[in-house]
Amino acid sequence: MRKSSKYLSVSMAAILLASSVTGCGASSGATDAAADTTASIAGTSQAAAEATTAESTAETSGATDDNTITICMQNDPGKKEGWEAVAKSYMALHPDINIVVDLKASDNYDQWVQTAFTTADASADLVAINLAGDACTGKSINYMDYLDNDSPYSDGAWRDQFDVSQQQVDMSTGTMDALSLETVQVIWLYNQNIFDEVGIEAPTTWDELVDVCKKLQDAGYQPIAMDGDYNSFYAQTMGWLAQVYADQTTRSIVNTTRAQKGDYCYDPDIDGTWEYDPSDPWNDDADKLTQNPVRAFAAIKDGTYSGNTPGMKTVWGNFAKVFPEYVGGDAFFGTNADGAKTLFYQGKAAMMVNGAWGIVDFNNDMSSVASGKDVEDSAGNKIENISSFKLGTFNMPSMEGEGIEAKARTIEVSNGFIGCISKNQEHDDKVVDFLMYYSSKEGMSSFMEGALAGGYVPNGPSLVYDVEYPEDIQAAFDSLTVIGNVQKDFNNALARGLGESAETFREFYEYSYDYLTGSISLDDWADKHEENIMSHFSAALKEKGLGESDLANPQNEPTGN
Repeated sequence: MRKSSKYLSVSMAAILLASSVTGCGASSGATDAAADTTASIAGTSQAAAEATTAESTAETSGATDDNTITICMQNDPGKKEGWEAVAKSYMALHPDINIVVDLKASDNYDQWVQTAFTTADASADLVAINLAGDACTGKSINYMDYLDNDSPYSDGAWRDQFDVSQQQVDMSTGTMDALSLETVQVIWLYNQNIFDEVGIEAPTTWDELVDVCKKLQDAGYQPIAMDGDYNSFYAQTMGWLAQVYADQTTRSIVNTTRAQKGDYCYDPDIDGTWEYDPSDPWNDDADKLTQNPVRAFAAIKDGTYSGNTPGMKTVWGNFAKVFPEYVGGDAFFGTNADGAKTLFYQGKAAMMVNGAWGIVDFNNDMSSVASGKDVEDSAGNKIENISSFKLGTFNMPSMEGEGIEAKARTIEVSNGFIGCISKNQEHDDKVVDFLMYYSSKEGMSSFMEGALAGGYVPNGPSLVYDVEYPEDIQAAFDSLTVIGNVQKDFNNALARGLGESAETFREFYEYSYDYLTGSISLDDWADKHEENIMSHFSAALKEKGLGESDLANPQNEPTGN
C-alpha cells in the first residue's frame, strides 16, 4: 500500500500569530463539559445505510441553493469516503437537504480557497479556512454565535459535544471560525527490541538522550533516523524540534506579551486573575489569559525578546551534541522523511521523531508485512527488508542548563480548520446544523467508519467526546500522554527566524547547517539568527497587520500604521 506523506506544518504557529492580529482565526479558548455518552465506529444507523449516496462533484461557483451544502475540503486519503458517509447519514435524517462532496486537491488549495471567499455566489460552503489568509475576513460563519444553542444531535448545547477548549478562539473579539476536531501530537518512536538488546531505557532529559545515542552507536546501530534536508528545517522534524526547545527558553516572555490593564484586548475576568506558573504546561493557554500582539512585536523591536540569548545557545549547543553525529553523520543532511522511515523500519536506526499518526502507520505497515504485502513510502517505492519489532514511544526529553525556564512541551494542536463561507442567515443556519451533526458522536462515527475504510490514518484522537476507534488504533492513542503545546501565540515566534517568507527559512537553514557542520561557532549562529529576525522584522510586522506607530501605543487596538 502506498503511504501518503504526512506534513505537520510548523507554520501553524505563524498562522496563530497572524490570526491573533488580523484575518480569520485566532488562538484557542473557552471551556466546556464532556457529555456522558458513548459512541462506536462499529456502525451507523439503519436509515443511513438506506440513504442515497452523496454526490461527489459540483461547480465551484454559482447561485446559492439554500438546501444544498457543498463540502470543499482538501482531498486527503480517506477523506472523500468519510465525508460521503456522514453526508449520507445526515441526508437520511434531512431528506430535504442535499450534501455535495466536492473535495479539492492540496496543490494550490490556498489560491483556490482565497478565490472562493472573494467570488460572488460561490457554491462552496465548508472549506479549509486556515489557508484562506485575509480573504475570509468578515466573510465566514462565527461559530461562537451557535455554540450555546441546543443541538438536535445530543442532550445538550453544541459546545457539549466536543472539546471547545482546544479550538482557536479570538477571546478579544469573541470569534471562532475554524472547527478543528482532530488532535496532533509530536512524539518520539523507538525500536523496543533494540533498546532491550542494548539494555537502555527511554530518555527523559536531553543529556540522557545523548547517553542513549552513544550506547546505541557503540552497539552498531544508527541511534536516530531523521530527515535533515531543507524541508526538515522548514516544515518538518528539525523545524518541530526548533520550536519545541525554543519554547523551553521563552516561557517567561508571556509576562511581557500578556494584555495589561487598559489594553484594547484586556479581559478582566481572566487577565485580572492570571498568574505566571511555568510548572503548569497549560498556564499560557488562550483560555487562561489574553496576549497582546502589539506588545510582542514591540518587545522584539526593543530587544526584550531576542533570538540571541543564553537559552537559545543552550538549545543549539545541545542540538550539536546529537546532530549530525548520531543521525547518520554527513548523510543526515541528504536524508528526507522517506529515507528516515526506511532506516527505522529496516531496524538500522533505533529512534525517530514523528506525529502520533506514526503509531497507526506502523501498526498498519507491520500488518501488511505479516500478510505478505508490500509497504511503500510516500513516493510509491517499496521499502525493502523491513524488520518486524515492538514499537515504543516517549515524549520530548527536557533540556537543562542556562536559560532553560521550564520542562519541554511538544506540538499538541487541534487540526481540521473547517470554516464556512457565510451567505445568508437561513443558509448559514443549515450549514451549522450539518456541522452539529458532524461533530456529534453519531456523525463523527459515520465519518470515521467511512474514512478508515478508505485508507484514512487519524492524526490523533478525535476531540468529539466518547468516539471510539478500532481496538488497535484506540490502543495507540491510549498510550499517549499530553504534556502541553508549544504552538501558541508568541513563545516560539523566533524559533526559526521571524515571519513566513521563504528568505527567512532559507537563511535559518543555511546558518544552522553551517553551525552543525562546524563551519561557524555557536556565537556566530546566535548572531546570525538575531540578524535574520531583525532583517525581516518590517515585513513580518506588515504581514501581521501592524505598523510602527502601533508599537508606540500597544494599549490601543492596532491600525496597521
